Amino acid sequence: MISLEAIDNAKHIVILTSNDSFADASALYTHILRLHKKVSIVSEPQTVKSAFSFLPWFDKLRNNIPSSADLIIDLNLEKESLYKLFKINNISLNKKMATALYAGLLKRFNGFSGNDVDGIVFALVSELINQGADYKLCNKFIANRVTLSTLRLKAIMLSNMILTDTSKTAQFIITDDDLKSSGADMSEAYEIIKEALNLPYVERAILQNSNNEVLKLINKEI
Repeated sequence: MISLEAIDNAKHIVILTSNDSFADASALYTHILRLHKKVSIVSEPQTVKSAFSFLPWFDKLRNNIPSSADLIIDLNLEKESLYKLFKINNISLNKKMATALYAGLLKRFNGFSGNDVDGIVFALVSELINQGADYKLCNKFIANRVTLSTLRLKAIMLSNMILTDTSKTAQFIITDDDLKSSGADMSEAYEIIKEALNLPYVERAILQNSNNEVLKLINKEI
């Protein structure tokens, strides 16, 4: 759990992030800057995708943890909602923070189209928009984003897809050469196999490597 007291007492805070947590990291980075604290945002090389390049501080990403850091916050391990933390502690949001938090929700809930979306999620979305979240910008870069690399990989994967178990299972095999030739990465492959769940009768999608090892298994939500 993020300790606001620890942040107040630290001199140099490092935020560890990845593609899944960068939106929240952007919001937290802004908050720490407002406290006039030194802050760095760190991820492994190329783990945060360019889909988030429109968010504040994307250009501040670095690959190493500074030696002067006296507090490290690993957002990849955080389970509590950052927005909830801000709200409970009466921390006001500016436009940058609201936009970043909205982007995080948009990605997490797959464009708000999944079965796990409920009234609570939409209430949070409404609050963030009222606090200045640029939802149109987020939708443009995340929900409606299509890249050439994704299209190339999708063509490869769909041409090799087979249906098994009386068409209940869509099976995909991906190789390193597929990724290299398309310029895509594995996270894009995970998103592509989800589309097979829209086919009639398909109940699950499986992604395997060339050794037939299962990389990802997705079941259709009922």
